[in-house]
Amino acid sequence: MTTTIASATLRTLHRMHRQLADLAEQLAAGPRSVAVRGKQVQAAEAKKATAADDVKKAKMAADQKQLQLKSAESKIGDLEGKLNACKTNREYQTLTDQIAADRMATKVLEDEILESLERIDALKPAVPAAETEIEAARKLLAEAEAKVRTETGRLEAEVARIRGEIQVAEKDLEADVREKYDRVVKLKGADGMAPVDGHSCGGCYQQLTSNMVSEVLMGRVIMCRSCGRLLYMPESSSST
Repeated sequence: MTTTIASATLRTLHRMHRQLADLAEQLAAGPRSVAVRGKQVQAAEAKKATAADDVKKAKMAADQKQLQLKSAESKIGDLEGKLNACKTNREYQTLTDQIAADRMATKVLEDEILESLERIDALKPAVPAAETEIEAARKLLAEAEAKVRTETGRLEAEVARIRGEIQVAEKDLEADVREKYDRVVKLKGADGMAPVDGHSCGGCYQQLTSNMVSEVLMGRVIMCRSCGRLLYMPESSSST
């Protein structure tokens, strides 16, 4: 195999394997994007659940205070009914003081109930806002899923095409070269080959000896001693 053929074949195979790696990344990126959109939907749904729970708790707190107020007012009514039955001024004064204290307590409860109702009004808008966010997130998820379905078929067809071209190109490799090539591709895929860049490996950028560069120029297949990549001459440096 001449230097030109050896370099051209490895160069072509390297390009094809890089294309395969890029397609594999695109195929993997689709499900990742769907997963991200799915998590956004879950986050929006959790946000709505929290907002609804906050409103529910606020309503329960307000209802509890209203029950307390009703009980306190009933107690005041009972005390007021006992005033006429008092037999002594001291008993009358004690009841009057108790009624006054209970009325102050009910005033506090009324203020707290008003605050609770205001809090409910403040919390309520968060629920429909979260519903809107869920709707938007679900729409983006559906779009991502549709895009992945469309792109997956195209990408898989492209992968099949390139793999077929790789099989054809691999036939141009001599047996000893094919053995080295198969080994590095199995271990590293597209990262198993690299062009010679001046006097350095184009993959790891480690310096190559002059003897190594000369061997590649003569069409011999060698590996970078630093990274183990299969080296070839770039098109601009190949000779006939």
